[in-house]
Amino acid sequence: MINFRTLTIFSLLVVFFSQLFLTVPRTCAIISVAQEREMRQKLLMQIEAQAPLVHDPEVVEYVSDIGHKILKVVSGKYFDYRFFVIKDDALNAFATPGGLIFVHTGLLEAIDSDNELACILAHECGHVQGRHIAKRMAQMKVVSIGTAVMAIASLFLGGGQNSQALLTSSLALGQSLSLKYSRQDEEEADRRGYQWICQAGYDPMGLVTTLQKMTRNRFLGSDNIPGYLLTHPGASQRITYIEDLVKEHPCPERQKEDHYRLRRIQVKVKLMTRDPAQMTVYYRRELLDKPDDLFLHYGLAMALLGTRQYDQAFKEFDRVMQLAPEKDEFKLDLGRAYLEAGKFKEALPVLKEYCRKYPGDHAARFFLGKAYLDNGLVDEALSVFRGIEPECTDYLQLYFEMGRAYSSAGDKGMAHYYLFRYYKNLGDMQNAAYQKAMALRNLPPDSEYYKRLKRVDSEKQEEDENPDDRDTTGPDEGRT
Repeated sequence: MINFRTLTIFSLLVVFFSQLFLTVPRTCAIISVAQEREMRQKLLMQIEAQAPLVHDPEVVEYVSDIGHKILKVVSGKYFDYRFFVIKDDALNAFATPGGLIFVHTGLLEAIDSDNELACILAHECGHVQGRHIAKRMAQMKVVSIGTAVMAIASLFLGGGQNSQALLTSSLALGQSLSLKYSRQDEEEADRRGYQWICQAGYDPMGLVTTLQKMTRNRFLGSDNIPGYLLTHPGASQRITYIEDLVKEHPCPERQKEDHYRLRRIQVKVKLMTRDPAQMTVYYRRELLDKPDDLFLHYGLAMALLGTRQYDQAFKEFDRVMQLAPEKDEFKLDLGRAYLEAGKFKEALPVLKEYCRKYPGDHAARFFLGKAYLDNGLVDEALSVFRGIEPECTDYLQLYFEMGRAYSSAGDKGMAHYYLFRYYKNLGDMQNAAYQKAMALRNLPPDSEYYKRLKRVDSEKQEEDENPDDRDTTGPDEGRT
C-alpha cells in the first residue's frame, strides 16, 4: 500500500481547518488558466503512475454524480472537472490545478451520508476555483510547468518512497507550495464551498460530522504533522464555528439521500483494499449474530466472488434479493457476477432487463455492452459503448472494451485508437505510443479519428519547441 500519511494529514486539514464566511474575495493568479490546463494532464499522468486508482465505474460514478451536483451551481468554471478514486485506506481527498479531484476509498468507507461527501467535494472545488496553487506559483515569480508538476505530485503523494524521486528534483518548490498554502486560501475555499453546498441542496452540517470523525480517529495527534499545520485552530473550535454559521445561515436540504447506494459502494471499496478470503471469514462470523443483515449477506457474496467461489456467491446473491426484492441494484450486481464467473449467457438477460428499467445508469450500460461483447454480439456492444462514451470520460475500462470490440469487428484502426486512449489515460506512455502509431497506420487519413491523433502530434511538437522551463509569469488573470 502506498504511504499517503503526509498527504492525508495535509489534505484533511486543508478540507476542514478553515474559517467560514459568506463573502468571496476577488482572486488573482499570474499563471494563466491555459497553463493550468497544461499542468492538468501532466499531473494526472504523474499521479496515475504512482497511486492505485479505482476503475470500477459504479464507484467512480457515485463520486462523480455528487461532484457534478455541486458543480451545477458553480458559475464561471475555469475547468472541465474530473473525479477519481484512489485505492487507499486514508480518510482523505485533494484537488490539483486544472480541476482534478481525488477521493480515497478510506474516506468513502468512513462517511455516513451523501452530504458529507458533498461537503468535502465542494471545499475541494473551492480550492480549484480559487486557483490557490496558481497563486502560490505566482508568488514565486518564475517556475517551469514541468518542475511545478513534479512538486505538486510529490506534495500530493506524501512522504512515501514513491514520491521521493519526484521530490528530489523539486524539493525547494515542493516545500514552498506546502508551507505557504495560506489560511486565506482555506477560508476562501470554505466560503465558496458553503454557498455551493446550500445552493445544491445539501446539508452543510456534513462538515461538522466529518470533523468529528477526524477527531475520533485521532488524525490530529501525529508527530508527523508539519509544524505550520499545528498553528491552525483545533477541531472543536471549527465545529463550534460551523454550527454557529449553520444557525445564522440555515440551508434547506433538498437532495434525497440514497443510503442503499452508499452502503453498496462502501462494501465494494472495503473489498478493494482487503483480502477477500479474510473478509469471507469476517462476514460469516458477523452473520452468526445477525443472520438477516442485508449488507452482511451482500458483503459475503462479494467476498466469495473475490475468492472465485462462484456457486456459493450466487447463493448469497439469491439471499440478498430475497431480503430486498425491491432493490434492483442487487440485480445489477448479479449480472456483473455472472460476467466475472464467465457465465455470459446468464449475464445478458439480467443486464438487459436492468438497463431497460434504468436507461440512465451509465455504469450498468457499460456492463451490458461488455455482456454483448462477451456473447459475440459485437455490433450491439459497439452501439451501447458509443451511446455512453460522451458521458463516461472517467471510465478508463470503456476505452479498453471499445478497443476490444473494434478488434472483434475487424476494424484495426479504431481498435488501436481506443487502446491508445486507454493506455494514455493509464499513464503507460510506451504502449500508448505504439497504439497511436498503429492507429495512424490503419486509419483512413481523412477520418476524424486520424485527424485527432495528428492534433496530438501537433500539440506534442509545439510543447517540445516551447519547453517547460519558460517563464510562466504573465498578466493578472482569474478574477471571480
